[in-house]
Amino acid sequence: MARSMRKTVILHIGASKAGSSSIQSFLRRNRFVFNRLGYVIPDASLSTGNQVSGEHVFALEALAKKRDASGLRERIDAIFDGSNRAARALLLSAENLSNLGNSALIEGLAAHYDLRVVMYLRRQDELLTSAWQQWASKLESDFHAWLILALRQFGHWDEVLAEWEEHAGADAMVVRVFDRDSFVDGDLLHDFVDAIGLGEKADTFDYKQGDSNPSVTDAITMMVAGNRNIFADVHDNKFYNALNELTGRSLVETRKLSLLTQTQRDKIIEFYRPINEAVCRKYFRGRPRLFPLVDHQKYRYLSGDQLTDEKFRVIMTILAALVRDG
Repeated sequence: MARSMRKTVILHIGASKAGSSSIQSFLRRNRFVFNRLGYVIPDASLSTGNQVSGEHVFALEALAKKRDASGLRERIDAIFDGSNRAARALLLSAENLSNLGNSALIEGLAAHYDLRVVMYLRRQDELLTSAWQQWASKLESDFHAWLILALRQFGHWDEVLAEWEEHAGADAMVVRVFDRDSFVDGDLLHDFVDAIGLGEKADTFDYKQGDSNPSVTDAITMMVAGNRNIFADVHDNKFYNALNELTGRSLVETRKLSLLTQTQRDKIIEFYRPINEAVCRKYFRGRPRLFPLVDHQKYRYLSGDQLTDEKFRVIMTILAALVRDG
């Protein structure tokens, strides 16, 4: 088959905590628009069913655990075979693909399809605190003990990108910074449309959506961390969803309470500085730095007494909502 006739596989690989939920919601809402443009979005099981969620996390995780590259290739072949002839690209989104080792899932795929790998990079201090709230705190009770290990595991963007480039090729990599000032038109979804090669069709899509993944104050996270009576596993969001429903989202912060002190945040940024400088030199030539300088005014740094007061405020807000509903 001539290269000009080859179909394209677009892999949005996250990273985690870099807008993936918003992107997946966008894909679900605009799936028919994508179809008209020749872009196929499979259902969550990697088939051509009608129940399109916009994400493919668990299906790809199952294949990645078995390192089943041939299985993924067979799924992709079947999706194209089951789609209309105008289908020219397949779009998959799974933030877990950016975990080290998962790039092996596409081994050999570039010999059959043109590849485009889209990845958003988030500054590591924000990545770590957000990952703690959404996942780790549901099983672990000590944030700082977890953080020691997490510094080795998360945010090594140089290693992740090198691994994907090895399997997909340098030309396939589309690397973006998860920062409003870096987005096309200052908007993540407009930026994503540009990243997947549809910038000239940007006006075709519906961009209206709410907060896909609202986060309650970390004062709550501190009080419930590691409580297995509340959380069944790292994906269990029933408790936080119930709190948002009960309190009318009054516990969702606009200025985030910081789990880190200002000094700790600065030290984490310094720890990752050589990694970020290397990535910036390779993928963002001419850019002075990979991420904007930290703006400490975005965070609420509380003393011990202030944190105790915040916890009491949260508890009383929940009690008031219970009384009101009762």
